[in-house]
Amino acid sequence: MQTSHPTDFAKYGAELINILAFPDYVGQNPSDGSVEFVKEFFVEGEYVKVAVRLSCSSRYYARSLYVLNRNRVKNYIAKGTLKKA
Repeated sequence: MQTSHPTDFAKYGAELINILAFPDYVGQNPSDGSVEFVKEFFVEGEYVKVAVRLSCSSRYYARSLYVLNRNRVKNYIAKGTLKKA
């Protein structure tokens, strides 16, 4: 997470537990089966996504954390890809 999206992680990494515990939207990525937790931060007006995968040893781990494009989030919500949590 820190190496792929360092700016987003620096800004929202401390919110990781909050995003996972209280997401605004959830979805499942059809290509890799990961579960996506999305939280809207009203102060910044940004949607932050945390993707969680199941490892080979049946443990869940947060794989990525980054800011999503607002229009993309609205499209995902309209299509039903992301559902209100």
